[in-house]
Amino acid sequence: MALQGAIARRYAEAVFDLGKEHNSVDRWQSDVRFLAELFANRRLAFVLSEPKIAFSTKQNILRDLAAQQVQPDALGLAFLLVEGDHVDLMGRISTEFARLYDIYRNQVRATVTSAVALDAENLARVKEYLQRLTGKTVILQESVDPAILGGVIARVGDTLIDASVRRRLAVLREDIVNSV
Repeated sequence: MALQGAIARRYAEAVFDLGKEHNSVDRWQSDVRFLAELFANRRLAFVLSEPKIAFSTKQNILRDLAAQQVQPDALGLAFLLVEGDHVDLMGRISTEFARLYDIYRNQVRATVTSAVALDAENLARVKEYLQRLTGKTVILQESVDPAILGGVIARVGDTLIDASVRRRLAVLREDIVNSV
């Protein structure tokens, strides 16, 4: 498992460096994401991993599905993964590439959970707060969970900021129990 992670990281770093070298990092981000979605199709992944199917047939399938969608070098990456029997790594490569891309663009992804959908103004305030906190551009994803009762929970990378009513009530209950 760790070996596959290391292999995926090397592929991601290689194509990321290629993107920087050719000033096409944004295009590579799009292409890698497309290939990850393509390779996530179980039937296609099965066909591309089947040793009894000729590599030339697999190349033709990939050309038909991806040649109009991705740059030639990205199609070459797809061929390389198929030839090396690494079809299952494309999702990890995409995840690792996205991590490198975020570092390169000085951005961070955050998830904000609230009891009800936040309006645009409140979302903007949360985003601004998280950008000041991290010093990076924040790409915000919103989710709704009525169980938190109110307030918000923000997750930025490994950091969790829990300003939910549920959390406040739990802390209050703990304080009451500890004071008796």
